[in-house]
Amino acid sequence: MIPTKQPLSLLDRARAYVAKMPGAVQGDSGDCKTLNVANVLIWDFALSENEALPILREFNARCSPPWTESELIRKLHSAERQPHAKPRGNLASNTHPMSNVPRGNPPASINPTAAIERFLKGFRCEEVDLWEASPIRPPDDWTKDALVMLQCLYQPGEKINFVTDFTAKDSKAIPAGRGLTVERDALMLRWLTELMPISQAGGWMRMNPVDGQGVNDANITAFRFALIECDGAPLELQMSLLAKLPLPISAILTSGGRSLHAWVKIDAQNAEDYRNTVAQMLSILAKFGVDGKNKNPSRLSRLPGVVRAIGATGDGRQRLLYLNPTPIQKKIIP
Repeated sequence: MIPTKQPLSLLDRARAYVAKMPGAVQGDSGDCKTLNVANVLIWDFALSENEALPILREFNARCSPPWTESELIRKLHSAERQPHAKPRGNLASNTHPMSNVPRGNPPASINPTAAIERFLKGFRCEEVDLWEASPIRPPDDWTKDALVMLQCLYQPGEKINFVTDFTAKDSKAIPAGRGLTVERDALMLRWLTELMPISQAGGWMRMNPVDGQGVNDANITAFRFALIECDGAPLELQMSLLAKLPLPISAILTSGGRSLHAWVKIDAQNAEDYRNTVAQMLSILAKFGVDGKNKNPSRLSRLPGVVRAIGATGDGRQRLLYLNPTPIQKKIIP
């Protein structure tokens, strides 16, 4: 009789899954990657902290530098407490005792304003506070904001795509077409001599440089930035939240409408690494009403230095509030 192969235990499957995940390296979104592993163990495989810790230690052996034992335990605690987009135990078998344990409120019950208020504990931040905290001060002439961003966040030779064409639907402007793709220095010269483009929709730009052959995820040449956006809370609270989140934020822009756009520096090695890292970050921030659809590296953000009329609030200006080319994972305002 041919012996049947015994199926792997839940712990063995979790160990094999984590073994395929890249180790964390300081300065390369290491904190997010390690928290991602903790979430896989605690949430996706529905392990207890005691079950997960030995596997996280094995992962830690591939980290540079390795985390301390207390830091590993804190990662597991965080994975247990934070909100998640997928059901608990989605990678575990149906027979695992924790596979169907519900946790937290369903997405429909999320109250971003209340969640942000609880997180901030009375803290408030204004535009002048971000300006003072900005390592590179936005220019006095806000119409030059895009030029400063191009110079500080991109390298010569990189190709930048921007879009001003749009279609209008339900009083909302939706970007249309592939826009224009121009090399960084040529684009700076163009916007310096010909001024910024004019459109009733304002304009958009892709945060990550492209190859000049298209504007899809496959055309991205550097997986540098991810977008954080939430318009379910007042602008004052959005601004204060971004100032207090311990994230490597490179830029904060006004959209000219109901939301701020924050560019988080990811510097992923490839598209898969980018999507995994960003999906985990957005899952953690879901309770604040952060848009969970901003997972793809070819995502558009608002173009600073222009004015929008469609869907505008206030003066409709799309402005740069904060700029840091080399952010680290810490609060902008302690």
